[in-house]
Amino acid sequence: MKFIFKYLGILGLVVLGFTSLKSSNPEKALIGEWDNFQQYWQENTAEKIHGIETNDKHRHLSLKIEETEDGNLSVEIREGRNGRNFVEKLNLFENQVLKENMVLNGDTLFITGKHHFKNKEPYKFIRVRKFSGWIEYPMETEKDGKYHQGNLEISDQGGMAELDIEGVDYTVELTQLVYGKKLAVMKLAVYDKPLDSVGINSRSISYTWANPEAKRIGINLRKVLSGWTFIEPGFVNQNTWRKESKKQ
Repeated sequence: MKFIFKYLGILGLVVLGFTSLKSSNPEKALIGEWDNFQQYWQENTAEKIHGIETNDKHRHLSLKIEETEDGNLSVEIREGRNGRNFVEKLNLFENQVLKENMVLNGDTLFITGKHHFKNKEPYKFIRVRKFSGWIEYPMETEKDGKYHQGNLEISDQGGMAELDIEGVDYTVELTQLVYGKKLAVMKLAVYDKPLDSVGINSRSISYTWANPEAKRIGINLRKVLSGWTFIEPGFVNQNTWRKESKKQ
């Protein structure tokens, strides 16, 4: 494994720990949010067409890397879907073991070493893309005959949101995955169960998919509707459209 990481460095990838902090500050490229959902999903799904057989299973972890006031980088580690459980917060510059076992290749971050990443194969984290979205549910008692739940935010790395109507259980999930171990897609799925009940092998009632770089994706089942748009400067979706309409 050490040979692989040195070889990647020779190829010109940013190898953190081997590049001087005083030169080009390569660590700044780490700022953002990361998740290993794709890797975790393939290791743990019960469907053989998607799953990868391995005894070296990884934990489902997410990272939030931020620059602190003194110019250092903090690494917040969380575990589970939507980063439900806090694990630890580390100072990257002070944690030499963590820093020396990171390799950044574009929007993929590889980490191996001790503590939370103690596996034979490195953890593979994908840079999170945030989406703004909404869920609608037909209700005669509501204006326009539907209940609108907007201003929601999830990531494309297994992010989820649920309808907040008592007695009505719908959860939507946005996921980057590799179908059949070969085809990369972004999937929007709908489950007829509460968010906390959706597991890695839960069966959705319906789903749609697009290419991984898609900036807009939605689904209309008549009984429940949901739409999501990639958050970037000037993005327009139902949430921002409603705000602009109110101003006029």
